[in-house]
Amino acid sequence: MKKSLLLASVAMLFAGVVNAGQLTPYVGFDYVNMAPNVADSLPENYDIGNINAGLRYEGAGALEVFAERSMREKSNNGNNVTRGRLYGYGADLLINGYDFSQASILGSVGYGRFTTKMRDQGGTRDETGNSLRFGVGGEINPTLNWGFRAMFRYSFSDSDAYKNAKEFSLGARYYFY
Repeated sequence: MKKSLLLASVAMLFAGVVNAGQLTPYVGFDYVNMAPNVADSLPENYDIGNINAGLRYEGAGALEVFAERSMREKSNNGNNVTRGRLYGYGADLLINGYDFSQASILGSVGYGRFTTKMRDQGGTRDETGNSLRFGVGGEINPTLNWGFRAMFRYSFSDSDAYKNAKEFSLGARYYFY
């Protein structure tokens, strides 16, 4: 009974915050260019499509989840041609550093799980790793519902395929007010 009352109280509080206009759900799409510090003969640059969804808390930041997939990239090393594709998912916590009237400076910290699928003359193999991501960027909101964001992220990974990576992303968000 106590757990039910606690759950009902939390649900009413959450509904009140959403109705007050402080929490705003959103969806978005980003183009990401990733340059990992690769091992062996893997591709050194990936073009990635990223879809994301999140909850923005007005004036403070947002919690965002993402899923992404790259184009198939190719690397030539003499007679050996390696093709690689990157898949990933994770979550980022975005913090508003400074708000202007229709723009904000953002910082981010997050977690990602990435899989690199590689194919070469030796066959097919997958490398999966966890990644800690840090970023900085900005967002412009020309209307109440639309936002356009640019971010730079640096990530540290425990994967054998790459140990760290630099990412630059450009994208759009639609906010459900």
